[in-house]
Parts: sequence; C-alpha cells; structure tokens
Amino acid sequence: MSSTNAQFSQVLSKTLPPEMSFTLPKESVYAERQTVQFTAQGGPEFAPGNSISVLLPPRDDMMDTHCTFLQFSAKTTDANVAFCNGIFSVIDCVRIYSASGALLEELPYYNLRQRIEADVTVPQYLKDSCLGVAQGYFASGADKFAVLSGLHRYMLPIKSALLANQKHLPMKYTGVVKNNAIPGYTVKDVCIVSDLIKLNDQQIAVMDAAFKKQGLKLFGTTYNHHFLNYSVPNSTLNVSDRSASQKDILLSFRDNAVLNDNSKDSFLRAKTITTYQFSVAGQLFPQQPVRCDDYASEAFVELTNAFHGHVIGAGLTVDKFNAPAEGTFVVGRDLESSRTVVSGDKSCKSRAVDMQVILTSSVAPNQRVDAFIGIDVVYEFLPTGEINIYK
Repeated sequence: MSSTNAQFSQVLSKTLPPEMSFTLPKESVYAERQTVQFTAQGGPEFAPGNSISVLLPPRDDMMDTHCTFLQFSAKTTDANVAFCNGIFSVIDCVRIYSASGALLEELPYYNLRQRIEADVTVPQYLKDSCLGVAQGYFASGADKFAVLSGLHRYMLPIKSALLANQKHLPMKYTGVVKNNAIPGYTVKDVCIVSDLIKLNDQQIAVMDAAFKKQGLKLFGTTYNHHFLNYSVPNSTLNVSDRSASQKDILLSFRDNAVLNDNSKDSFLRAKTITTYQFSVAGQLFPQQPVRCDDYASEAFVELTNAFHGHVIGAGLTVDKFNAPAEGTFVVGRDLESSRTVVSGDKSCKSRAVDMQVILTSSVAPNQRVDAFIGIDVVYEFLPTGEINIYK
C-alpha cells in the first residue's frame, strides 16, 4: 500500500502541465555568504555639504539588497543646531551611478520624502525600539529635535529602485553611491554594508553567457520630484511629469517663513488648503474635490489608499495632521486604480499634457509645494555596454 504523499505526487505529476513538472536536484548548490563593508572615498570625516562617494568595485558576487545598509556616524557641530527626528534628515540627495559613470538613479530631497514616509508609517513603539534609535529616532521623552553632542552611529536602508526593491543585484553592473550632508553636522566613517553571495565558477559562467546573449534587465520603483510655489489661495499648479508608469503622488506644503527660520523644523508641513483635485487632459480625478477642512477625514482616506493602508505613523495625530503651519499634513493620491488617463500615457505625451493640481484655500498662502511622483523604472544593461533606462 502506497503512502498518501506518494499517491498525491503521482496525481500531481499527471495533472500539472509538463513545464511545471520538475525533479528536485539531489544536491543543492552551496553559495558562500559574507558581510562586506565598502568605505567612502576621501574620508573618514566630511564637512557639511560635502559630496560623499562610495565605490562598489565590480566583482562576480551578488549583492543581497535586502541586507544592504548605509552606515555612518554623525554629530552636530554647533550647539545651537539640532537635527530633526530621523537621521535620514542629513541626506539631501542620493545618486547611483553605473561602473561606467552613467547616472542610473537620482533621489532628490531624499530627507523630506523619507520624513513624510516616517510620519505616515512609523508608529511610536517602533521609534522607541533599538532599531528605531539605530535609524535616528528617539524615545518618547525626546521632542522633535535632538542635539548630537557626541558621535552616534547609525545604520539605515537606502530606499531606491536599485538598492531596495531588487532581491539580488550583480555587483559587476553597479557603481558609485553619492549623498550630501546638510549644514550643521559632521558625518564620518561612512560605508555601505552588504551581504554578498559568492557564486561558483559554473554559476558565473551561466550568468555571463546569459548576459552576452540578451543582456540584463532590472525592475524597481523610484520617484521624480518637482517643486512649485503656492501663493494664490485658489490656484491650479502644473506638475510637469510624463513618466510612462505613475503609481502615486505626494504633495508637501511648507511655509516659506518656517523654511527660512533656522530655529524651526524645516520638514514640518502646513494645512491651509480646503480642497484639492487633479486634472489630466481635461479629466478630473476624483470627480469631486477632496475636502481638507474639519478633521481632514477625506484627505486622510486618500492618503490611506496611497500608502495601501499602512498609515499608523506617530505623526498622524489629529493635532499634527491638522496644524495650519508646523504639522504633518500631506496630500497622497493613488494613481493606479482611480483613473483611465495620466500625464504619462502615450496619448498625453504626444500632446504635452501635464498633471494639474487644483487647490482652494481660505487664506493667502506663502508656501513651497514639493511633489513626489512614484514611478516604475526598468534598467536594461546591454552586452554592448549601453544602458537604457525606461520610466
């Protein structure tokens, strides 16, 4: 009498199509894994505003991007200067280059984009954890500012299409990572820490043969940034973004008075708009303006959709989200499931159609609007050495 498992395997082999039927290898291939540090060039200490470069030398290893982090030490250089909650606030921009020096990805205003995401998604209990402190958050007792009189060590993932959303990345096709420190801080001992998977000769030969035949394609999600001035209460602002695959949009409203005050948290946002709505090629979405008055419940629902329900951040209290000047308000809109046309569609590209943001306000604003458009990106590395980037 055969076992139940044996009977099941016989039935399964007959019901599955041939291409899905396979035999597990008798021996698994062993791959050696090791943790490696790639230190910044020109260090170990960097003055405010310096560009910091980390070279990842081409090699036959595979980088496990789920285990890749930026590590550095930081402290304030002025007793009157404090940094905002979240150590990512010292990173102004991240740039990733290929081994040939071609710019593959640029993440401008990285600090503001990450601050918005942290306010929306990071709960207080995580900020109080060891992981939260290692990424620059502070315990509940500490306010939104902290002075780093001593040198503190931090370790955080880099949110990019190349270094976050891929599982494994062949190191021979990566290059330089750059980021900028903002004034008031000293940054030192910068390095990229990554788990590398060493391939055997047979695996390398197979990978090289496949690359010579058809090249390599990598897929990921990144963002474009645009900034606009908002000074007239009832305005229509143009967002000049025509990427082929737009996933979502985030709008941050910051008062210029707060931005120009060194004693203020420059990443705090304002809620002075009463409604917003988007228009592309004459089509409105949503059909009715989204209300932001009262407790901004309609705007909050739209933000929930943009973050796919992950809105449990400590920055989303009623007082903070509805603050008229120094709060955490942000407009979020999912662009994948709510419209039939976007500014990135081919028909709109041919007509040079921009996305429009229609705003109403009860006060005369003096604000800077930062627009972050989430997009899909494809990197194609050709055997000829050429690199194509599709957005």
